Amino acid sequence: MSRLLFRGLSAAVLAASLIPAPLRAQQGPPPTGAPQAPGAPQADDPHAADEQAAQRQALGFLGYLDQGRYADSYAYTGMLIRAQLDRDAFSTQIQKTRVDTGALQSRELVDSAYTTTLPGAPEGQYVVLHYHTSFANRQDTLETLTLAFAKGYWRISGYYIK
Repeated sequence: MSRLLFRGLSAAVLAASLIPAPLRAQQGPPPTGAPQAPGAPQADDPHAADEQAAQRQALGFLGYLDQGRYADSYAYTGMLIRAQLDRDAFSTQIQKTRVDTGALQSRELVDSAYTTTLPGAPEGQYVVLHYHTSFANRQDTLETLTLAFAKGYWRISGYYIK
């Protein structure tokens, strides 16, 4: 019996040693105090998934702006914008905002925040994102995007450059 137990334990130790170290490391909880990317939602943030989903949508919207596809970026907008501007009017307004910036040089998320209230907007689910952005003709800018959650999607409700 003890020989059979010894063989079983030996097989288990051997199998565990064959698992690559990174896989074993992922099985435990993340280390405390580990550095996180700037602007990344905190692990204990109950709205981290919402903030990450909003960030993905924001980057799609910004990608269109960076390519000069202003009318196409309208697809990412929500009802707060669509109630005020049609596609052509939105495209014209965004183009005026971005025309003198030049090509994108860099963009880094500074912070993201989930909220249910915003000044001048109805109560709902919102994520506000701030990006530190540098353009060819305008370095050291702050892009602020507000996204609202409606009908299962995060949509752009505001875009500002300072």
